[in-house]
Amino acid sequence: MRPKALLLPVAALGLLVSLLFVATLVSAAKKDPPAPAPPKSRFLILLSPVHPEAAATEEEKARIVMHFDYLKTLLADGKLVLAGMSTDDYKNLVLIEAADREEAERIMTSDPAVSANVYQAELHPFQMVLSRQAP
Repeated sequence: MRPKALLLPVAALGLLVSLLFVATLVSAAKKDPPAPAPPKSRFLILLSPVHPEAAATEEEKARIVMHFDYLKTLLADGKLVLAGMSTDDYKNLVLIEAADREEAERIMTSDPAVSANVYQAELHPFQMVLSRQAP
């Protein structure tokens, strides 16, 4: 009878070891959640045509097309909040998110229409106050 009497405690011990092993594996598989990304700041870029009175040259037109493609890239990368232009004087408003002012300046100066002097650019820190959607 001794072997049967030992069978129950040995089986219980085996079950306990198995449960501890599985719990260790599950615990090891769980990773700490990633640290939240640092908060992004918003910046307003105001763009004005360098020669508002003159018709755009073919080179300037090409740079404006490249500017639009650049904005689409910023949108796809999650950096562009909104962009638009006034229809009476062709000034542009570009709202971006960046880690800091240095990154915002890099974004602004990397714009093909800014680097080619088609648009002159101003950079301003921006704080959303009211919006139809949550900022």
